[in-house]
Amino acid sequence: MPNGKPYILFCAGEDSGDCIGEPLVKAIASQYVAKGSGGKRMQNAGLLPLVDFENLPVSGFGDVLPKYFELRKSFNKLKIALESPECLGLVAIDYPGFNMKLAKLAGKLRKPVLYVAPPQVWAWKRKRAQVLAKNPYAKLAVFFDFEEAVYKAAGCNVVRVQHPFCEADSVASHSSKNILLFPGSRKSQALRNLPVFLKAVQKTQNVILVAARQELVPAFKKYNLQVVVAPQSVEDRMSLYRSAEYAITAPGTATLELALSGVPFTVCTRPDPLTYVLGRLFIKTKFFALPNIILGRLVFPEHIVSPWCTRNNVNLSCTKCDDVSAEIREKLAVGKTLEQLAFEFLGQLVEREPQ
Repeated sequence: MPNGKPYILFCAGEDSGDCIGEPLVKAIASQYVAKGSGGKRMQNAGLLPLVDFENLPVSGFGDVLPKYFELRKSFNKLKIALESPECLGLVAIDYPGFNMKLAKLAGKLRKPVLYVAPPQVWAWKRKRAQVLAKNPYAKLAVFFDFEEAVYKAAGCNVVRVQHPFCEADSVASHSSKNILLFPGSRKSQALRNLPVFLKAVQKTQNVILVAARQELVPAFKKYNLQVVVAPQSVEDRMSLYRSAEYAITAPGTATLELALSGVPFTVCTRPDPLTYVLGRLFIKTKFFALPNIILGRLVFPEHIVSPWCTRNNVNLSCTKCDDVSAEIREKLAVGKTLEQLAFEFLGQLVEREPQ
């Protein structure tokens, strides 16, 4: 690296990871250089990007294959950065396609790893927990009790951490008749989901399409809808959600924020063909929307649309949902804060700074 300063490598590959990574970067960048992959939030917090974040978000196996060479190039840049003696450790956030390999390499290099939101082994690929358990340099931080149980059973060094969304105000005002559409944070995913969503609201006024980030807006212009970009702060996003009467969303972090806002919503996704087939074969969870998984019961309607379905006639109309925001918030407020986690990680680095 050009300046020869010790640094911490970060790897986040999706918008949800960018949200989680922001307070971690702020804390660590106060003492060390932070480099790696992350979106606008992490970069504004002090991350020096090594790769183009826009190339990283993908949804499902079918989306990975066309971008294989771009993804491989980005991974190799991060791998080289991790192997540098000036790199003191790795902070991995979700994104297992990269981070499982980077964490394994960090273990071989005897560099500490903080893996926040590790793979969803409770849903599939449980052997990943065993792989992480064999890495004595890896510490896992999870948001949900069912994750903690699975990783502890595998012998991992795992702690609970408070979800950054749990502190947001949850009083729902429903001050407008707007219907919000959240098609997903990955471009390919969003473009698959939108035709299904639009069919469901074709006779509805005041429909607003919410883009996860500014870079997705050009892809949505052809739909002739009002498009807004999701605000950067949790508080501003909550304000947007609370102003709505109803929402239709792809699975992911948006479902958690919507549940905390108290706004009723339906979860719907249309996966690519390969992901659809493999998911039916290997994923055994009863629910796929995070709020329903956390609560252990169906509160928000879920729909998985076959990629071969041509009618797009799924009923996504407004459904009355129980306000479970307080119940979910209580479950998310367990454990350490992300800032506390970051400073504990910094404590491991005292002896590792290159002389």
